[in-house]
Amino acid sequence: MTTTTPGQVPVTARSTRSRAGFASTFRSELIKIRTVRSTYWSLLLLAAASLAWSIAACAGTAAHWTPRSRAGFDPTQTSIIGLVLLGQLIIVVLGALTVTSEYSTQAIRGSLTAMPRRGVLFAAKGAVLALVASVVTVLVGFAAFFAGQRLLAGVRAGAMLSQPGVLRAILAAIGFTVLCGLFSFGLGAAIRSTAGAITAAYGFLLLLPQLARALPATWYDDSVRWLPGGQFDGAIASSGPDPISKYMFGTWGELAVFAGYTAIALIAGAILLRRRDA
Repeated sequence: MTTTTPGQVPVTARSTRSRAGFASTFRSELIKIRTVRSTYWSLLLLAAASLAWSIAACAGTAAHWTPRSRAGFDPTQTSIIGLVLLGQLIIVVLGALTVTSEYSTQAIRGSLTAMPRRGVLFAAKGAVLALVASVVTVLVGFAAFFAGQRLLAGVRAGAMLSQPGVLRAILAAIGFTVLCGLFSFGLGAAIRSTAGAITAAYGFLLLLPQLARALPATWYDDSVRWLPGGQFDGAIASSGPDPISKYMFGTWGELAVFAGYTAIALIAGAILLRRRDA
């Protein structure tokens, strides 16, 4: 039996409530994301766009294949680059909507009433987004790879999953896409506007790398490894043993760079969610 003084919560009850807080909030957020139509449309579009890119790129390569085409050709990158290029654009929308849709409808007040611990609510939302995005992108990533390799097998230009670097490239493409969703989610919590979060994410992922090209060549060479987009996307999906450029990190290095940006966005979103009124 646990004894308490007035105004105190038993240690056992407090610890049980603490453990149950995240689990129950996670289940609630999972129900929310499953009952919103935009979730299904976003994920369906992500799957369709990634597979369409893989099929179109690999079928086109096979149709125009010549012996010279083999030099520098990366069959893995060709089949999964669509997930990196198009997947990031689509998952950004879902990531932003996961949090900003509640601000636009004022449903966030009900969520905070049910779970006043804002850090727990933020973590549960992010975990649900990561789970859903991971499941879908894993399926899409491997489906795009196998579909592309089947088309390239006709000209004996395909790759096998057991080959060095192939699995690494697929997992990196999947991880990058999920991180893009979480990056946008963090921005959404900080900005509280769907349009604002999506614009900020697109600006960082697409516009900033293009603006950097206006820098002097030596400056650009020093900064390119830290910028998403462009060569960054190619480095993520590359199955080669070496970086695609001497100015770039390898696959895991570039992924770690973007993971750092994502962590900053998530931390900023969590801090602002806790400090500002709903």
